[in-house]
Amino acid sequence: MGPDMRIGKPFLIAALVVLVIGTCLVYFLAQKSDSDYKDLQYAAARRMEEAESFLKERIVSLGIPFEDTDLNSTGLIGPEFTELTSTPGDEKAKRSALNPLFAAAMVRYFHEAGLEKGSVVAVGASGSFPGFVIAVLTAATEMELDTRLIVSCGASMHGATRVEYNVFDIVGDLLDAGLVDCNVLAVSPGSANDKGGGVFEDFLYFGSADLSVNLCKAASSRFDAEFIYYDDLAQNIAHRKELYGDDVDLFVNIGGAAVNNGTSSYSLAFPQGLVMPDQAPEAPSSPTRGLNYEFSSIGVPVINLLNVKLLCQENGTTFDPVPLPSVASFDSFDWPGLQTVSYNKFIAFGTLAVAFGVLAAGVVVDVRKRRILKKESCK
Repeated sequence: MGPDMRIGKPFLIAALVVLVIGTCLVYFLAQKSDSDYKDLQYAAARRMEEAESFLKERIVSLGIPFEDTDLNSTGLIGPEFTELTSTPGDEKAKRSALNPLFAAAMVRYFHEAGLEKGSVVAVGASGSFPGFVIAVLTAATEMELDTRLIVSCGASMHGATRVEYNVFDIVGDLLDAGLVDCNVLAVSPGSANDKGGGVFEDFLYFGSADLSVNLCKAASSRFDAEFIYYDDLAQNIAHRKELYGDDVDLFVNIGGAAVNNGTSSYSLAFPQGLVMPDQAPEAPSSPTRGLNYEFSSIGVPVINLLNVKLLCQENGTTFDPVPLPSVASFDSFDWPGLQTVSYNKFIAFGTLAVAFGVLAAGVVVDVRKRRILKKESCK
């Protein structure tokens, strides 16, 4: 075929029409069916809804006022600034993470990662997203997974920032109520280098690091868990990996803790949601690369829960829903996570075949025209 070969406009238009019609047929004739584990997703979402309702009652009973930013009146949106506030945070993201559908999304992630009853899930959580902590623990409980949790009390703005009711209290009360089942392996202060202290230490507050340490000591006693405190971040990361054990089937990161995310620009390169080992970026060689990379580098799937807007887009959930959706209307949700979609491959491949056939016909017609013109020019 010569470099100046042309396909006539009618053939190009015809091929485009075929592609458009075929694509529409594939889309509109797609077969939707419930996921094989929809009932489990419903149960997890229901458990998360119950957990949030229980925590709200608990917070009310303690006389803790709700924040103005808590538009859904959950009690789980913390103040913007306290001694535990570690980094900036968006109240819209914190409200979004409290959507019970995220528990159903976690069930989907767990299934897609190949987990089943008894599988080992290592969870590293800060207090930044109480909603994600609840979603992961309720979904794992519903699936009867072996959940091993290490949790720190530092929290970004609007997360579990209350000193009087922090993430240790949230986890502990859910455990006591039987709404979640997990093994709390260890607690830590969180914040910068996992040594405690709020972002406004020595400005708005004083002694924040000591306060974090004291909260950890109390939580360590409550959970019969180890209190992690290292001057060296690399040692901290290595010890956590050792605590989780060598039989981990999946690692879940909740929030932006340096021990899980690492301490450099490569932290942001790690994808959101479920990241299978072949989807993970190449692991840096740094000893402070974080547990996301530590686990993915040895072939362990990772669920990374940090960028809420992206996670909402991936799971088809509304960003910052007001009010939160009720699980009672679960069946009416037009939510991709509840269904599997199969497309008609015959129509798809047939469309491509016809489109290429039209283009090939255009080439044949062009070749014939050129031959005729060449013959006429030689007469």
